[in-house]
Amino acid sequence: MPVDLSVSEVRDELQRAAGKEAIGSGQSATRLLGQMFHEVFADLCGKDPLRSGIRVVVDAAPDRDAGQQRLLSHTYHALVGPRLTRHQPLLQETTRQVLVFWEAIQHLTRWLTDLVWTALDATKEGLQTWEEIAALFTVDEKLTRELRQPDWSDSVRLVGITDALIRIPRTSRFCTIELKLGAGRPLMDLAQVALYRLLAAGQVPSSADSALALLHFAPTLAETLITATEVATVEPRLLALLGKMAGVATPPKAPSAATRPEPRKEPKAEPLPATRGNRTPAKPEPRKTAKNPAANVEVLRRSPARSVPEAAFTSAAMPATQSASHPPKNRPLGAAPPAVEPTPSPPREDPRKEAVATTPAGGSTSAAAPTSATAPLVTSTSATAPPASASAPAASERYAELGQKLVRAFREYGSPVDLLGEPAVGPRFLRFEARLGRGVTFDQIARRTKEIGLKAGIPKDPIISRYEGHLRIEVERPDPQTVPFASILPALGERDPLRGSALVPIGVDVAGTLRTADLASPINAHLLVAGTTGSGKTEWLRMAIAGLLHANTPETLRLVLIDPKLAAFTDLKRSPYLWTKRGLWTPGSGSDVDEVLDDLSAEMERRYQLFEAEGVDDLARYIEKTRKPLARIVCFCDEYFALISQDRQIRKRIEAQIFLLGAKARASGIHLVIATQQPSRQVIQGALNANMPCRVGLMTQSAIESRMLLDVPGAERLTGYGDLLYKDVGDPVRLQAPYLSPEERARLFKPS
Repeated sequence: MPVDLSVSEVRDELQRAAGKEAIGSGQSATRLLGQMFHEVFADLCGKDPLRSGIRVVVDAAPDRDAGQQRLLSHTYHALVGPRLTRHQPLLQETTRQVLVFWEAIQHLTRWLTDLVWTALDATKEGLQTWEEIAALFTVDEKLTRELRQPDWSDSVRLVGITDALIRIPRTSRFCTIELKLGAGRPLMDLAQVALYRLLAAGQVPSSADSALALLHFAPTLAETLITATEVATVEPRLLALLGKMAGVATPPKAPSAATRPEPRKEPKAEPLPATRGNRTPAKPEPRKTAKNPAANVEVLRRSPARSVPEAAFTSAAMPATQSASHPPKNRPLGAAPPAVEPTPSPPREDPRKEAVATTPAGGSTSAAAPTSATAPLVTSTSATAPPASASAPAASERYAELGQKLVRAFREYGSPVDLLGEPAVGPRFLRFEARLGRGVTFDQIARRTKEIGLKAGIPKDPIISRYEGHLRIEVERPDPQTVPFASILPALGERDPLRGSALVPIGVDVAGTLRTADLASPINAHLLVAGTTGSGKTEWLRMAIAGLLHANTPETLRLVLIDPKLAAFTDLKRSPYLWTKRGLWTPGSGSDVDEVLDDLSAEMERRYQLFEAEGVDDLARYIEKTRKPLARIVCFCDEYFALISQDRQIRKRIEAQIFLLGAKARASGIHLVIATQQPSRQVIQGALNANMPCRVGLMTQSAIESRMLLDVPGAERLTGYGDLLYKDVGDPVRLQAPYLSPEERARLFKPS
């Protein structure tokens, strides 16, 4: 069976190998603005007459200048303005990036006007309507190609989505368009061109005579047209990289003793430079290589050097340990390679009774041993993996049988689907990808989720969504696993005694990678957490706190804990991490909770006065300039609804302070993590909804609550025990929260 690789995985590997040298010098833009830019482009080139920019330009003919002006006005009022208004809370601290975004939009409208007029001039005898010109554009085209090489043990299926394909009128040629919001990455552009040419060559006619255009829209428009001939020398090295990533390349045979070259004397390595905050660099894991890696390097050296970054291809193409994002052929897609064989827990019991080690997000099962007072608080227990369990094939057969049950259930209800490969295996769910049968619509599938779940014998209704042109069907795993908290510690990094860490662990994705929220980012500055009883909400809060404690000292982190239930944070009541003024609030502590928030607001203003005196505008720059730590303050509230449901006047004061802190506190290093059991309209609307775009949705009671929290249903179908949906930019991502055992919690939270 072919091994699937996505273009994004290959691009990430090239970027990792190329390092900082591959990064261009353009202005940065947030992920949200990049997503908005691509959405606006798709609307302008699409076939919806109310959104189409092509229609606006054609309707203005023969006045070209008027067409460009009308297009700019249409783009702002119909497409850009509504998006900026909808995402205003996320963008209120990114003024510079928004200006770069708007400059790029202006370049885009001029470019599209020129392109439409070029099409009109070239086809005066043919294309006359805007619909005919719009038909030349195919936006978000999914391309798939199966690649084979003589030295591969299996084929590789490369999958990617190009921003647009433009057909050249009256010919079979085409141009592939890739958009970049920002300046180029010169060392990476040609590699990406070769990647898309490999894709298109197997699917689009006459691709060998076609071209790819790279359009960088900020700070100035830079359009680069690259022909097939220019990338021909890159493709052999790119194919070598794909084979290594997929695990199908056959290692070269070691030379015999008679032909083995003399070993080359390596130069003495220079000492590593000190890392940020004068931390000692972590000792790298030994790198697994093929028997003769020098042969691969020599092949690359013989290739022309003008086309692609030598360092990127040399490093990336070397045989290395399999990464979690590039699954080899002999395991389910998306499943991380286990470092310690997981032991299945009973399907319907709480699997947290016994923590089971899974693949750590950092790629290692052990952390560095503590060497100083600022060493990590907890280390993993083992770095040695026992032999693989004989139950693995049986589990794969069980998953395949479940997939066939789903196929039969869909067919019985008149909505046939075809599964695409093996399922991705997450800690608590299986993800099947499928293609709709002929004549079947997504709405038909979505309406049948309850019946499909019952027919297939699944305890919880499946979660069905669209993804890259096909279906994703997520069902509860029959043998759920626990992700131990210790397994994520390598991904959280070491302590920085000056700057600390603003990373909050959220959960582990289906590839075994830890997802974190960076509190220093405007999008992730404050978190809203919701989940019903049994969803794991309080355990998630404790896990998030433990992650912050692991990567900080009391000089870089302080906690404010609000515990209306008197049960969530009792282990921390004597912690040195508590804020000295008001560290732990509980009912009956002698003050109202709004006074705690008042104190945080006063601290925020005091910090801004410090920043003004130093001529800086945020916590990071203040620390860099003064070289003195100033603790980040994170306020955790376990049950928000209990605070606002008693007294109307207290609720008004609480909401006023939350609105103020949510709008202003990020730059001062003060953050809110607020949790509630009831994400209803009465609770979320107002201060929380306006200032907390980063959401963690554990299992909810209804689809309505899921929509209130995440803007989409699905959280009501989660399985509990830390199974969650995480949303910051774009669609929610399903993750599994690591489990912090009582023993680990006692060790981490104990007074020093």
